[in-house]
Amino acid sequence: MSIGPKIKAHRLELHLTIPQLAEATGLSRGFISQVENDKVSLSLESLQKMANALKVPIRNLVADEPFPPHLVTKNARPKIKFGDEPALEILSAPFGRQLQIVMAELPPGYQAGNCAHTHEGEEWIMVLTGKVKVIQGDFSAILEEGDSIHWDGSHPHLCQNAADTLSKVIVALTPPAMLPLSKTE
Repeated sequence: MSIGPKIKAHRLELHLTIPQLAEATGLSRGFISQVENDKVSLSLESLQKMANALKVPIRNLVADEPFPPHLVTKNARPKIKFGDEPALEILSAPFGRQLQIVMAELPPGYQAGNCAHTHEGEEWIMVLTGKVKVIQGDFSAILEEGDSIHWDGSHPHLCQNAADTLSKVIVALTPPAMLPLSKTE
């Protein structure tokens, strides 16, 4: 499928009219109509404006095939390690996608980093076992098994094991923010 019909499909999925997309991109209505009908080609700059307005990566508009499914079995999870930090098990597809999911085992008394940290995008944490204290600004809470939190990663935050035993969490990040410094076996 060429780019034009993909743009139109994404626009319709978002229930946007051509005038609304034109306003969001700064491109003319006529130009957008011609693009959707494959009458004209897009510059990279115009393509980026369209992708931003449609809230999709450019590759979704230009790739012919969707990414294939990526299976991660429990016995073959890649692991990454940051210095003395606990190893993280990667549950999502390889780096470079729009979402990263990791599982971490936090030893008693563990705190993620020496101080509150930030990163681009959003973060979601769910406690599988144990108790975890989360802090962002004036907000703090103790999460127990099954509890989760979703926050803006650009605001300073930290996570601590609040249990006397090992706590296990799943963390989802968009865009991916945990790049490996060294791989474990």
